[in-house]
Amino acid sequence: MTEGAADATNAHVTPGASADRWLFRGLILIVALAPLPLASNRPLPAALLAFGIGALTTLYALRVFYSGTLPPLSLARVRWPFILFAAVCAWIGIQALPVPASLADPIWPLAAEALGRPLHGSISVNPGETVNGLMRLLAYGAAFWLAMQLTRMPERARAACNAVAMIGGVYAAYGLFVFLSGNNWVLLYHKWAYQDSLTGTFVNRNSFATFAGVSLLCAVRPILERVHQVINAGGSLGRRINRIFDQSYAGLRLNLICAALLLLALLLTASRAGVAVTGVGLLVLALAPQGGRSSGAKYRLVAIAALGAFLALGLFIGGGRLADRFAAQGASIDEDARSVIYGNVVEAIRSDPWSGTGFGTFADVFPAYRNADRLHSLIWDKAHSTYLENALELGLPAVLALNLAIGLLVWRCVEGMRTRRRDAGFPATAVAASVLVGLHSLVDFSLQMPAVALLYAVILGFGVSQSWSSERN
Repeated sequence: MTEGAADATNAHVTPGASADRWLFRGLILIVALAPLPLASNRPLPAALLAFGIGALTTLYALRVFYSGTLPPLSLARVRWPFILFAAVCAWIGIQALPVPASLADPIWPLAAEALGRPLHGSISVNPGETVNGLMRLLAYGAAFWLAMQLTRMPERARAACNAVAMIGGVYAAYGLFVFLSGNNWVLLYHKWAYQDSLTGTFVNRNSFATFAGVSLLCAVRPILERVHQVINAGGSLGRRINRIFDQSYAGLRLNLICAALLLLALLLTASRAGVAVTGVGLLVLALAPQGGRSSGAKYRLVAIAALGAFLALGLFIGGGRLADRFAAQGASIDEDARSVIYGNVVEAIRSDPWSGTGFGTFADVFPAYRNADRLHSLIWDKAHSTYLENALELGLPAVLALNLAIGLLVWRCVEGMRTRRRDAGFPATAVAASVLVGLHSLVDFSLQMPAVALLYAVILGFGVSQSWSSERN
């Protein structure tokens, strides 16, 4: 059943179903457009993304108010993640506010002395950037909430997952076209970085690798679901194999095409960490229960073998650049400098471990701690570790609260993956995506790209939404 047909079927019992359908389409449209302007990693696209999500959230609140119905999932279902997230957002707001001199960052008295006039100090060294960071974080939280509410029906969650796969497939196809035609452009701009790697509409190859990897998980999910169904159907081995190929090709042709495009694009990014964590994510998805009657080792063996063959074929076709980068590991300046950066960031965290320097202020603070002798003349506006950067900016208590909030949502998906008899593939996809972005965030900043963060928020949203049976509204 299609998403539209499902809404039509339930319209007579669900007030506002038509409005929800349009809100869902609006959310998917924003997800589709977010990667286009350099992953929305520029002030204007980031602001437009936040405005769009804010407008949808407002419309959804008005729909709930005027229809007189409650959201499908109450806030009580996610009360602790919500409380932790709200506390972090409140703390970021406090960081940007004027505070007494005793609480302000030490940079403010120095700035006032240099300017020769008094300044209202704050915990943040750059309140404007902190407010911008808060705007983006609230947009991701709102996107998660919208996705969780709007994908309560399995058909809608399926539509969201397939949409992510198709969106990723389109951007992968564009990236392949640019790469094969000379790899000289990023949209209308002449490419100024990673001239030898596929980056699509992104500037950084590692960020595009994360985007492609997460999209690949959504493309593979219905394929694994079909394999699970066929194996559980019984019959001889030959008949089961025939069913897998016949049904997959007939019903999942678009998923297979998107998966192939995404895998090839991922490999041509030559992102070692991106490819590695995507492999881990795919393994998690293959090993995850798919719901229904358990197929145990038989299903997992077939799933892992199929994914292994798929990856091997992709490596054979497009793995040359990746192999070259593995062979040259440690040869580039930026790779050698990471350990130096991490040490410098840890030193900065120790100087103010509790209150932080202000969300979004890494580029302002890091030069004071930067080892100029070992980091050469390159500009480092990211810590290349989201966890360390957040710890520096937010302070240890707030960063622990933020990660715990996300961790509790992921754990809810793990519980749903283990207990649901049907549609367990949706929370499983969210768990696999969380493993992927969580591991990559250890050594890079992909999750700090608005397009990637928004995509992950939506996937986590439909994963949490489907972690409970639809009978438990």
